[in-house]
Amino acid sequence: MPTSATLFRHLFVYGTLLSASKHPMAEFLRQNSKLVGPGFFPGRLYDLGTYPAAVYDPEAAGFVHGELYFFPEPDPDYQTRLQTLDDYEGDEYDRIVVPIQTTDGFVLCWTYVFNQPTDSWPRISSGRFFG
Repeated sequence: MPTSATLFRHLFVYGTLLSASKHPMAEFLRQNSKLVGPGFFPGRLYDLGTYPAAVYDPEAAGFVHGELYFFPEPDPDYQTRLQTLDDYEGDEYDRIVVPIQTTDGFVLCWTYVFNQPTDSWPRISSGRFFG
């Protein structure tokens, strides 16, 4: 998996960063990137209370639904923007590249996935955090 953030300009979000969210970091994302549209990946979504946690699993029967954002080029502050999002997501999440299904096919996107045990958290069977 490539490690350079400059290779991937898309970010997939599924929780507090969704366009419908009133969270300040969602506003930060809206101001610094372009909403592309909906997408999903195979996996599981868990309810951690005020925010969700996603696990990417190519073999999963269910899906995690969310939205794609794009960071246009040139953007000299792209790395700084990603670092701001990394800091917001904290140590519970890893930013990895995941193939996201869209209406136009697959797009490789940065996605924050939960890196902690999920046994004690309720699963969100719809795969959607809002609604």
